Amino acid sequence: MPVNFENMFSKYGGTAQDKLTLRELWNMTEGNRVALDIFGWILNKVEWGAVYIVAKDEEGYLSKEAMRGVFDGSLFHNLANKNESKKNKML
Repeated sequence: MPVNFENMFSKYGGTAQDKLTLRELWNMTEGNRVALDIFGWILNKVEWGAVYIVAKDEEGYLSKEAMRGVFDGSLFHNLANKNESKKNKML
């Protein structure tokens, strides 16, 4: 639901309005965890940590567009296009 997606940023995004730092992402996973599901806690942190490593920008933020790309499936397509344009600039 788009409202819940926007609420993640309004609740956990303190540094920037439409971006999350690693600390804010960690707090988001802490706030959304299910009690007594230790395996789920670990996998949730690994999953969002991997997304952060792959999709963070040069300033160390995970943008709203990158997180939306995780949910709609366009993240890796957008990252491939971004990397291709960087490669073409270097040539």
